[in-house]
Amino acid sequence: MLPASLVDSACEILESARPLLTDAILADLYTNPFWKNRFDEYGREYARIDIQYHLNSLIMALRSDSRASYPDYWVRYRLVMVQRGACTRHVHECIACTARQVGLVLSEAFPLAEPHFAAAHRGLEYDLPACKALSAQRDAIIERVAGQISPLEDERGSTRRDVRYHLSYLEDAAALDRPELFAQYTQSVRPIPMEFGLSGALQALDEALTQMLPAESATIFTAVLRSVLL
Repeated sequence: MLPASLVDSACEILESARPLLTDAILADLYTNPFWKNRFDEYGREYARIDIQYHLNSLIMALRSDSRASYPDYWVRYRLVMVQRGACTRHVHECIACTARQVGLVLSEAFPLAEPHFAAAHRGLEYDLPACKALSAQRDAIIERVAGQISPLEDERGSTRRDVRYHLSYLEDAAALDRPELFAQYTQSVRPIPMEFGLSGALQALDEALTQMLPAESATIFTAVLRSVLL
């Protein structure tokens, strides 16, 4: 149990800084064009409301010294965001934006909050065996696909980002048994210019999943993916 005086002090800092902290988290989040492209400007106000809940949940977790409540909060929030058209990767980015700005506000007291953010990231991993297999190979799969469709190293940064999003939407659709989520995602991004094309990236992703995951795990994802490719 953390000393109550330290926790109270950290929570008071967060509460007193809440207006500026909210603005900073929102600005950090919107450096990613996804949020404006997907939700337009009206989405900023909804995001601002969401950030208040993020901060409320963090303060409650700090006061209770619970390592479960904050990850549970983000798991529930993911379900909301998936319905809105986001993916788990975007939720990780929300956590990261919140952590960055909270770290600046708390400064030396940030170690009190840091374990909660780390637990929140871990909590977003799905328990499905296929997802556990994917988690172990995710970075290698992304690197392989990026290298295949973007041979030049200096072009791969945005390609890795796009492939990571493709894979996250695919994993959400498979884990939640909602293949239509991936179809909706691909329809939404088809009009967006991509240097190497969506279809080529998805075909490369299909090959990588098939070759780098155990067959029973790969099939979970490729069944969803191929429903879009066919």
